[in-house]
Amino acid sequence: MTEETSPAAAFIMLIAAFVIYFLPTFVAAKRGHPNGTSIFLLDLFLGWTFIGWLAALIWSASAIRKPTEISPGAASPAVSDRFQKLERLAALKDSGHLTKEEFESEKAKLLKS
Repeated sequence: MTEETSPAAAFIMLIAAFVIYFLPTFVAAKRGHPNGTSIFLLDLFLGWTFIGWLAALIWSASAIRKPTEISPGAASPAVSDRFQKLERLAALKDSGHLTKEEFESEKAKLLKS
């Protein structure tokens, strides 16, 4: 007494197997994982071993580090340092310790750096 499955039931089982097999890929895509392509390839080629599938699932659910952003204040000390040096040069020129040519030469060096 063999029982035949209907084509509709077979199709539903095929879709369910596809979804379960590629579950790690779907999780990685939903989470926007930066290694989504690698997870897909691991799942595609080694998912049938269950160990590969489990590794892909764990990898897709692992924590995603947000890229560290450089604060705008980090670059400003170098810029403000140049402005301070330029102000000091102007003060030396105004007090007569630097000639106009020396001031222009030092200013050009400072602005090129």
